[in-house]
Amino acid sequence: MSGKLRVGMIGTGGIARSVHFPGWQSCPRAEIVACLDMDPARAQAAARDFNVPTVCTSLRELLAQDIDVVDICTPNYDHRKSALAALKAGKHVYCEKPMAMNSREGAAMVAAAKKAKRKLMIGLHNRYRSEVQCIKALADAGRLGNIYYSRALSIRRRGVPSWGVFGRKKLQGGGPLIDIGVHAIDMAWYLMGKPKPVSVSGRFYETIGKTPGHMGMFGPWDWKTYDVEDFAVALVRFAEGQTMMVESAFCVNLAEDKFSAEVVGDKGGATVSPLKVLVEEAGYMMECQPQFVKDRVQPHAAGLHAFAEAVLDDRPVPIPGEEALVTQQIIDALYRSSALGREVRL
Repeated sequence: MSGKLRVGMIGTGGIARSVHFPGWQSCPRAEIVACLDMDPARAQAAARDFNVPTVCTSLRELLAQDIDVVDICTPNYDHRKSALAALKAGKHVYCEKPMAMNSREGAAMVAAAKKAKRKLMIGLHNRYRSEVQCIKALADAGRLGNIYYSRALSIRRRGVPSWGVFGRKKLQGGGPLIDIGVHAIDMAWYLMGKPKPVSVSGRFYETIGKTPGHMGMFGPWDWKTYDVEDFAVALVRFAEGQTMMVESAFCVNLAEDKFSAEVVGDKGGATVSPLKVLVEEAGYMMECQPQFVKDRVQPHAAGLHAFAEAVLDDRPVPIPGEEALVTQQIIDALYRSSALGREVRL
């Protein structure tokens, strides 16, 4: 494909304004030519602020535009609907995480992309963090040895979003596990070498979010409509014996917030945040601090740029729907495990 990639934005709210619009604008091979939002005034404001020439009032109108790609930045309940419509219309799709409300919807998106012969990429942008890329390079070079254990941590002590529908399971699909845990799980799984999950065991707690009188990092939240988990803790088992521990919370009484992934191998280990590498030299355990590790491109933008290049150059996307579907299947199984009170096989 020659020329610039022509992008249509579906959803012009917080995540779109903070990283997607700027990310596309920083891409020399793409341009945003149209946008759509359920709130027409919000779409008009985004078009004005980011110099988007066309504001659409319906999905049908947006898909009728001369665009190559749609970027979906809507709430989770809309991901499947917008993605399927876009793929059917012959557009490539970049979709914010999580890919859908559940793995059944995610599988439908993957199948639709294959049928339409179009590309589907999910915005699991933490893979593009410089710390993650540093650890991945060490793992691929064999410096950590056989990675057999990981931890996926996405913990907010009082971090329930006070906007949107993040506390409403029917519209969001779940709570912290599906919202921020998806990133931590994907980071850990990616650094482990993307092994095949075979079973999960999870326990979720719902105690703080549903009660009044709490102040959080985003201000007070609507506790009356809050019906998702506060805190999820889980174990994931993989086909070749590896395991992953998962902790994800919007509100929990722990000492500190933490968003990181850790991996452990038989030659060394590593932590994403703060970046640390552990190796054994001459029989001694050494803690190393890699130098000059910083994001040259904002991770969200890096993902958008990589997607643009894959579409324009007709190459595989770096984070295909099939990989995001694995993370979605893990999350689905964890919700079932907690509800049933037992281990669930995938």
